[in-house]
Amino acid sequence: MADLSLPIPLTSPTWLQAMSADTADSVDEILRQALNSSAHRERWKYTKAAPILAVVAETAQAPIVEGTEQPGIHVNQTPLTEPMAGFDLQQAPEALARLCYAKQVIIIDVDQPTAQPIRLQHGQSTLPVLIRLKPNATLTLLESSENQSQMQQTLWIDLGQNARLEHSRNAFNASESHWQYLNVRLQQHAQYQLYNHVAGCTLRRQDVHLIMDGQGSEASLSSAGRVGQQAALDQQITVEHRQPGGRSNQTIHNIVADGGKCTFNGRIHIHEGASGTDAQLSNKNLGMGDHATINTKPELEIYTDDVSCSHGATVGTLSQEALFYLTSRGVAPEVAEALLSQGFLRQCINGPMAEAALNALVGASASS
Repeated sequence: MADLSLPIPLTSPTWLQAMSADTADSVDEILRQALNSSAHRERWKYTKAAPILAVVAETAQAPIVEGTEQPGIHVNQTPLTEPMAGFDLQQAPEALARLCYAKQVIIIDVDQPTAQPIRLQHGQSTLPVLIRLKPNATLTLLESSENQSQMQQTLWIDLGQNARLEHSRNAFNASESHWQYLNVRLQQHAQYQLYNHVAGCTLRRQDVHLIMDGQGSEASLSSAGRVGQQAALDQQITVEHRQPGGRSNQTIHNIVADGGKCTFNGRIHIHEGASGTDAQLSNKNLGMGDHATINTKPELEIYTDDVSCSHGATVGTLSQEALFYLTSRGVAPEVAEALLSQGFLRQCINGPMAEAALNALVGASASS
């Protein structure tokens, strides 16, 4: 396998130089090593990283941001001057490269509870976005992607003590390639809810990194996806519990049909000292039609005692008993299949953008 490399030489930005003299002197080499490490190759085992890395340095535009006129919300487009919260050189070197290549970032600071949601719309590859909620602030974030070409987005979220964020994300655009990186750090007793709804495209990759960095923090992720017609979806989710008393729950349902390919890797990492952690992960997949490919790998890394954890994954087809029950009562076989697949996805379609997701995913399921 050929080594991966950056598309153009990278000049280390000031904020990265401030972290470490070693990092400042050899950022290209550090990224090269991270891109070619065994851990990175494992994360990209079923999807080629080269096409995404090849355009990571391309010019990005500001996303459309609406709803920021409310009290307590401050938006700036500015050069980055300090590392993002949850910064990790090894976890996502592509995201680090995108930060370094970007001349500016969009910073949204929220310092009090908000009455209306913020809408974040990506019509192309967009500048990195940093959302920071101060202690006790609350926010609803509605994120969508609408484009048919190559797209890349990186979103970094930092939740202060007792802050709460409800995040709905829809991605149904039939792009040639679409890569999304999401990094969320939760401080003490912060709460984060992600409703993720997604359809496959030629190459769609979603990287999610949740960092439970405060005692008693809580995160919940539900995701519904449909992949068909030779499309692909690769989801890589890492949840790190670094402090005691944290809770996380992940429920991911995907339907793969008509030659589609779906990959899911979910890793729960419980650090030493994070006692009292409750972490749950469930990934269920339905294969329909011919030549569906499904790869799923839930993982647990536990380095402390007194925790409650479970993880599981299933790959199957529609219940023949349920199909027989419906058809024996006069429901046409194709309608019965559509009803059952709709019910499977509906379990993970929630939140303020659920109606659009139902139309895009359940409607597609009914017509397949």
